[in-house]
Amino acid sequence: MLLAELLVDRKGEILDSWVDQVLTTYPEDGSRFFKKEKDQFANPVGYAVKSSLWAVYALLFEKNEPEGIVACLDQMVRIRAVQTFNPSEAVSMAYILKRVVKDFCRKDNVADLEGWHAFEEKADILAYTMFDLYVASRERLYQTRIAEIKSGNHITTDSGCPSKLMDEMAPKAELKTINV
Repeated sequence: MLLAELLVDRKGEILDSWVDQVLTTYPEDGSRFFKKEKDQFANPVGYAVKSSLWAVYALLFEKNEPEGIVACLDQMVRIRAVQTFNPSEAVSMAYILKRVVKDFCRKDNVADLEGWHAFEEKADILAYTMFDLYVASRERLYQTRIAEIKSGNHITTDSGCPSKLMDEMAPKAELKTINV
């Protein structure tokens, strides 16, 4: 069996394993919830991961249109950019896909070296694209934060009640006792 055939024939199993392992990168409680909850409104992160990965897989391995993956990845990468992931963790999905496909190749005794090279090239395109999107999202976040600080909006957005903040920022008058 060729690797390209495996990627189409076992698509559902590969994708389920891929989504499961990507959701495992979240903290334990979140991971459990993201895997269990199926409603897209109750679980927007889990839904974004699953729908993005399914769409990316179809573009890369069924339609052979890698240039379309940016639109599929954008929402998921933006979500991961605002979370507490390191950059390598945020874009690890491409490498997780490689590991999942390797496991399926071992199970089915697929030894298609030429097919593996083509698969790795597509997985690398996925990794580079995700990294570019992640960096662009982080840059937008930092630019927004800088604009907030320059405008003074951070005072009202980061500190809760404005009147309490005014009390905290006001210079403290020292009380001096006068000895008579």
